[in-house]
Amino acid sequence: MVQTFSCCILCSKDEVDLDELLAARLVTFLMDNYQEILKVPLALQTSIEERVAHLRRVQIKYPGADMDITLPAPAFCRQISPEEFEYQRAYGSQEPLAALLEEVISDAKLSSKEKKKKLKQFQKSYPEVYQERFPTPESEAILFPEKHKPKPQLLMWALRKPFQPFQRTRSFRM
Repeated sequence: MVQTFSCCILCSKDEVDLDELLAARLVTFLMDNYQEILKVPLALQTSIEERVAHLRRVQIKYPGADMDITLPAPAFCRQISPEEFEYQRAYGSQEPLAALLEEVISDAKLSSKEKKKKLKQFQKSYPEVYQERFPTPESEAILFPEKHKPKPQLLMWALRKPFQPFQRTRSFRM
C-alpha cells in the first residue's frame, strides 16, 4: 500500500525519477510521525486562544449596562464628477462667506472703525463676495453714514496777530 500511494503523495508536475525505496521510506516516516509533523506549534496555539478569548470578552453584555445604544452607520465618501467638484469649489464656500460678511456688518459690539477695518480686510481677501453684497459704493456708504464734524472755532491768537507773508522782504527796503 505504501508503494502504491507513494508516487501519488510525492509526485510533482515534473515527474522526476524517484528512487522507489527512498520514496517508500519517506511515506512510511510521514505516516508514522503525522501527529508531530502536523501538530500546531504551541506558541501559535496560545496566541490564537488568547485572541479568541479577548474577542469573546468584548461581546459579553452585562445586565443593566445595555442602554440600546445604536452606533451610527459608517459614512462613506462618494466620488463626484470633476464638474461637480469645480462647482463646489467655486460656489460651495460663497454662502458661508456671505454669512460671515453679514455677521461683521450686523455686529453691534464692533465700533465703526473696527467694522471698516474688517470690511477692508474682507474686501481684499474675498472681492467676489464683497462685490456681490456691495455692488456700488453708495450701497457701502449707506452702512456708514457720514458724521458732520463741526468746524473748529478760530483761535483767538490767530486773530490777534495776522499772517504777514512779506515780513522778511521789508527788512531789505531802505
